[in-house]
Amino acid sequence: MDILILGAGAMGSLHGALLARAGYEVTLYDIDEEKVKSINEKGIRVTGLMKFTSHPKATTTPPSLPPNIIFVFTKSYSTEEALYSVRELVTRKTMLVSLQNGLGNEEVARNYTDKLVGGVTTYAAILEKPGVVRWTGKGITVIGRYPTGAPNYVYTLEKILGNAGFNLNVTANIIGWKWLKAIVNSAINPIGALLGVTNGFILATGILRNLAVDIVEEGSQIAVKHGVKLPAKPVEMLIKTLESTKDNYNSMLQDLSKCRRTEIDYINGKIVEAASNLGIKAPLNKALWSLVKGAELKCNLIKGR
Repeated sequence: MDILILGAGAMGSLHGALLARAGYEVTLYDIDEEKVKSINEKGIRVTGLMKFTSHPKATTTPPSLPPNIIFVFTKSYSTEEALYSVRELVTRKTMLVSLQNGLGNEEVARNYTDKLVGGVTTYAAILEKPGVVRWTGKGITVIGRYPTGAPNYVYTLEKILGNAGFNLNVTANIIGWKWLKAIVNSAINPIGALLGVTNGFILATGILRNLAVDIVEEGSQIAVKHGVKLPAKPVEMLIKTLESTKDNYNSMLQDLSKCRRTEIDYINGKIVEAASNLGIKAPLNKALWSLVKGAELKCNLIKGR
């Protein structure tokens, strides 16, 4: 089973390390030469919840032969570019899997294949440096055929990820799960990023926890009016996620701290867009979207000096 992972960031590296450790042939494709060199020379070292080193391959150029499975772990704004770069590797037999944050990635991927699996995960990790990933949260991964259903190839993927040690469920309502994850992230990620705090700090601080609940409730109302069937109670999922990833500094915070573009457009921005299409307002999500976009602009100004 040949597996190609697009993106050697925190989650791509964690999944690559676990899949390679389980005995699968894994290649990580990333344009960052330092990441690729480190993985090829030293492997991927996992710390935190588990400590081990595994040795997948890594490359800055697409492989020559089509893999059986392609996992997409790039940032949402890079999905189109990443998939276009490997378009010749996507055949009728290739399973394309997106476990990315935010909304809209699967819509892009559908232009490349009909054998598309969407997914969400509450696993959390931090890339400490190229080739070294700290596993900070172990939760659950949910997968399903996009936009709906669970044909045989989804159960093949379930077995592969299960062999690698992932806690996994298969759903026929992956759109609902994608929205649920985005709604939870719409509260956790901007608050953590703007204040520079862990998920546990949000949970333990009443004023922030209450704000997070209000944001989640706003997003939930928009999703339901948009026709989305949410598979679990969003506020309960918010609390569970905060508890299971209490030591984690979320990815949006990591991006802002390094003056990198965030995925705010694909989380809060998509919720605001959905509200606008319905002719209603999303004041909390719009405020957070505006604040994070302002922080990005500040970073660009600092870098431009």
